[in-house]
Amino acid sequence: MSEFEQTVHKATNSKITAPKRKHVRAIVLTCYADNSARPFFNEIYKRPLDTNDVVCYKALTTIHKVVQEGPKNVLADTSKKINWFESLRAHWSRYPDTKGFGHLIAEYCTFFVDKIRFHIAHPEFDGGLSIENFQKNNKFEDVEIDRSIQTVSHLMDLLDAVFRMQNAVVDAAPYNDCKTSSFIPLVLESYAIYLLVVQFLTALVDKVDTMEVIEFAIQRFYTQYQTLRNFYLNANAINSVSSVIAVPNLPPDPPKFIRKRREAPKQRPPPKELSPPPVRQELPPPVPEVTQIPVPVPTPVFIRQTVPVYANPFMQQQQDNSMWGGQFGGGGPQMQYQQQPQQQMIHTPPQPMQMPQQPPPQQQFDHNKQSQWVTFNNEEETNNRSRSQSQQAPLEKKEAQLVQSSGSPTSSLPSTALSGGSSSAEKTRVITKVITKTVSNTAELNALRARVEELEKLLAEEQDKNKALQLRLSEREAMIQEVTVARKRLAEMTDSNNTYTSEVVKQNEQLREQYMALRDYYEKQRLTRLEADFTNVQKSLNAYISSLDNPNNLGNPDATHQLVIEDLAHHMSQAQSLLNLCSKEGDIPEMDIFGAVNLVSDSLKNLFSDAKGASRLILDQGLQSRFLDAARRIGGLTQNLFESVRLQGGQCQDEEDRKRMAAGVSSLQKGVGELENLARTAENAQAADEKKLEDQGFDLDDLAERELMAAAKAIEDAANSLLAAKAKRPPKKEGEMPDVQEAILEAAMAITSATSTLVGAATLAQRERVEKGRAGGPNGPLYRRDPTWAEGLISAAKAVAATTRALVDTANKAASGQEIPGGTEEALIATSKAVTAATSQLVAACKSKSDINSPSQHKLSNAAKSVQHATNLLVAAAKAVAANVAAEEEIDFSGLTITGFKVKEMEQQMAILRLEKELEYARKGLSGMRKQQYQDSAPSI
Repeated sequence: MSEFEQTVHKATNSKITAPKRKHVRAIVLTCYADNSARPFFNEIYKRPLDTNDVVCYKALTTIHKVVQEGPKNVLADTSKKINWFESLRAHWSRYPDTKGFGHLIAEYCTFFVDKIRFHIAHPEFDGGLSIENFQKNNKFEDVEIDRSIQTVSHLMDLLDAVFRMQNAVVDAAPYNDCKTSSFIPLVLESYAIYLLVVQFLTALVDKVDTMEVIEFAIQRFYTQYQTLRNFYLNANAINSVSSVIAVPNLPPDPPKFIRKRREAPKQRPPPKELSPPPVRQELPPPVPEVTQIPVPVPTPVFIRQTVPVYANPFMQQQQDNSMWGGQFGGGGPQMQYQQQPQQQMIHTPPQPMQMPQQPPPQQQFDHNKQSQWVTFNNEEETNNRSRSQSQQAPLEKKEAQLVQSSGSPTSSLPSTALSGGSSSAEKTRVITKVITKTVSNTAELNALRARVEELEKLLAEEQDKNKALQLRLSEREAMIQEVTVARKRLAEMTDSNNTYTSEVVKQNEQLREQYMALRDYYEKQRLTRLEADFTNVQKSLNAYISSLDNPNNLGNPDATHQLVIEDLAHHMSQAQSLLNLCSKEGDIPEMDIFGAVNLVSDSLKNLFSDAKGASRLILDQGLQSRFLDAARRIGGLTQNLFESVRLQGGQCQDEEDRKRMAAGVSSLQKGVGELENLARTAENAQAADEKKLEDQGFDLDDLAERELMAAAKAIEDAANSLLAAKAKRPPKKEGEMPDVQEAILEAAMAITSATSTLVGAATLAQRERVEKGRAGGPNGPLYRRDPTWAEGLISAAKAVAATTRALVDTANKAASGQEIPGGTEEALIATSKAVTAATSQLVAACKSKSDINSPSQHKLSNAAKSVQHATNLLVAAAKAVAANVAAEEEIDFSGLTITGFKVKEMEQQMAILRLEKELEYARKGLSGMRKQQYQDSAPSI
């Protein structure tokens, strides 16, 4: 699965959470890189959109965001998917809604269909309806009025689609972040529409000639404004929305659209010319009433009936007036005035009437010719109803027309009279028509009254419903008021909670900073202490290795090869204990690790001391060199092990640290095994030498010679160290007297030189004695039966070397000004006497078995005298040092009071007693050491 597939899968997973912003942003960047949405839709098609409603809803939300933020080709690719959105809507509309997402998916698909149709009709807008992108290629002032009005209408339709989607989300309880995630693109979409509509209406206000053209659009905008403001208030109250985008906060009052130029006044229509009122003609005198009225059987009301009627204008006017009178009861005087001629004409029998002028026959022919058949139907009833509601002005106008058509009123009366008296059948038809129309009008009035009552009932019901709706409206307003108060209270609580949270976060940050500072401080202190401890350990190891290479260090004189092997086992066990301790899980006290390190260091110190002493028992120089090299290698491997512990901070932190320490211990094991093999080889060689010593008596003499040569080498190394110490001192200027320290160094060098000459002479004398004994054969001076003398000579040579080395060390310390326990003068005198005693013992041992007249004996005596002379010089220099110290510490008693004098006297007495006691203890200790030395030494056979 590629990275893009994983991103789409994560953005549209089945978890009921909002799509993460980073995933949507990654999809948008990929669309920009491809300049298309086809790869995105290919991955969307692979998701279970028809079976999982959560995945489908999150996919639609992601598509909406990608359309808004992606390139313009994304909108073009989405517009081609209108059939897919419709099929998806139809699919989820058929299935039951279990989680509240099915209805939302259908409504969201409807929104997408409306949006796609809008962009098809208006391709100048991008997917996000950005006003900046629109103004790059268009200007609101340049758009035509009709096109602008159409665009505003379509934008408001799209805003209604947004409102429908918002209402669907609000109604889809219970709420969660997944459902409200669509509010983010909907808020951005609606606010972009709001800005565009405001700009278009602002431009249209000054472009149209009259405000009536866009008044409907403005009123619709005001209606949508309140809904849009409530939508933003609800969206701002949702944390998952307000934390991602800045929800707009619209003012309570909508923007006003005011024209920048005054509107041209409307043109008034020109006044109509008033024509003079028509002259009203007086009616003829009334005709006497008819005593008997033949009443025919009435015709059904709704059955059309055709009757002949003369088309006399005056007769038609009388018939119309009779119908008006029958319908409205003839309540008015004008109706009575109109009905009187008709009743006279109907009920009066035909009588000859006096007329001023006889109408011509041709006029009567035309009158008969004008008679026609009139059909009374519903259309005529409708005309009669409309005529019954008219006023007198049309009647007067009709009378004027009758007058004009007849020429004169006098000429119309004879024709009417003649027509009324011509035939009773015609009168009957006329009366039947009037009665029929009257009955029809009565039925219609009854139907109208029933309709009025029905409408009144409906009106009462509607009024009741209106009251109920007003009651519900008042309840809703009260609920809105409560919600507003609760929202305000919630906002206050949110502000207080945010303040408290910020304070808690600030305190947590401060505590975290303090904790980090303390942790860093203690860690720094621990590392500093660790570095200091390991530095001290490394210095100790370096000192041990230096002591191994120091010729003045003879090591443990009682060391044996078996003791070295035991030291190796002990050192290896301590190293293994250190490894086990550092490899443990959990917290280990730091002091335990340091204790284990010190134990390893102490075991190495004992190993080096015993190895140095045991190396003197190895006669083979090559084996001795390999033996010491193996010991040095163990010291280097131990240093590497300590360095590993230091680098990892004591305890092993991971498997790599454990492997490194295990490798260090394994290397140390190999070095220990090598030294152990060499020790065993040396032990075997020593056993062979001892066996050879039992068989041949000259071996002790050879051993004594070797010991004398080793002592000479040790004394030579001590002399070299004195020369090095003297070279470090600054040279004296010409005329300056040498100081005491320089005198001490010179005396020590003289003693070393004389001792070296003495040991050389003793070595020469021993070699001569051995050669003479070997040359004498079986009867020569063989000393095989006197091994005690050989051991005495050997011990005397060792004593000379040891005392000389101690004298050199004491002299170096005195010359450098270091403090010596017991005092500098005492240390120098004691070591000098020890050198004198050791040289005397060596001279006595050499003279007892050698030829007195031998040249080596004379040289040995002279060397002994030189040692004695140099020792006296050193003692003199030491006494000079003591004199200087006494002069510096001389107390002036002249300034003391009587009390102070007594106190000082008691202090001096106490010091004398203490020194006498220490002197007695020292003498007893020296006597005991000498007795023990002679008691422990067993005679050799």
